[in-house]
Amino acid sequence: MDRNNIPIHVEELTPRWMTRLFREHGLIDNLTTIRQINATKIGNMAGANSDVVFLNIGYEDGIGPTKIIAKNTPKLGSSVANFQRWFEREVDFYRVLAPSLRKASSLVLPQSYYAEYRETEHGTEHLLLLEPLAAENQGDQLQGCSYDEAKRALGALASLHATYWDCSDEKHTSWLPYTTVGLHNAKPVQNAFRNAWKLYEQSTEIAPVTARLIDQAVDDYPNLLQSLSTPPVSIIHGDFRLDNLFFSEDFEVAAIDWQFTAKARGIYDVAYFLTLSMDKELESDKLLSLLSFYNTELKRLGTPGYLFQELLENYSTSVFLTFAVFVIGSVATPPGRMAEVHESGIYRARRAIEALPSLPSLFS
Repeated sequence: MDRNNIPIHVEELTPRWMTRLFREHGLIDNLTTIRQINATKIGNMAGANSDVVFLNIGYEDGIGPTKIIAKNTPKLGSSVANFQRWFEREVDFYRVLAPSLRKASSLVLPQSYYAEYRETEHGTEHLLLLEPLAAENQGDQLQGCSYDEAKRALGALASLHATYWDCSDEKHTSWLPYTTVGLHNAKPVQNAFRNAWKLYEQSTEIAPVTARLIDQAVDDYPNLLQSLSTPPVSIIHGDFRLDNLFFSEDFEVAAIDWQFTAKARGIYDVAYFLTLSMDKELESDKLLSLLSFYNTELKRLGTPGYLFQELLENYSTSVFLTFAVFVIGSVATPPGRMAEVHESGIYRARRAIEALPSLPSLFS
């Protein structure tokens, strides 16, 4: 395939090309022809790192899907996305990993009809065409979820992590970075963390003991990343929070937005989710119960799981790294829903730090 001539922008999609694509995927028969494609906005739940729209499909004759999702590089580009290679990661996830993950894991994925990216002088451009999931089943980061919903999500995570348990040496995952930011980027991201934390600390009243712990997390940031990059690592989602999850009535959990996917200890996803997603703060016994449930599920699925003290250590490390993600992200987020998500995430991460059952051993 000539990668210079493949569609990479929504505006390049034609009825003729879409007809051929839909026929290749068995979405329409050979007598059905697409007549028109109209893009419409998806609302305020579309995320921040890509342009996401509905493609409404009209037919000349016959029937087929009337709506799919198109995910495209933002019109203004994204220097951070290019630095972290988010677009390539998500495209490669759907091309390389999603087919086998659908067969092996209980975590549900949208069907991918098209996944391509192209390098340009301005950075990477990408286009994904995906199956739409039921909007009424989508989680809401600002509302949070219940204990039972969290348990369902952790069961799905355990299935993901068990599928790729101890995958550090596997060739088909060599393109994935260790941790969501990449160990090779630890120093520049540490600088961004330090600067963002200073700005936040100056604008907010924070308990001195919490501030000292975050100062230490800034200083130890590369080592915190390294500690989650030692075996057993799994493939992680990297942004496993409610806005990216769908809870169906038959108790399945689906996940979208795989731009942050990486290799790391799976507990990172668990801590990130529990830190950001609960509708009320977790009491210590409920937190330990959920962590124990996740570990038990890993073992049920055929892995050795973690020693529980090791699990708590990795959980604590991951809570500080979750705070780093959200305080860095808050610096450049424009007003709107994502700004609220970042504000809420920072507050919840602070509260999670204050309630940690133990601290990372690096802090001693």
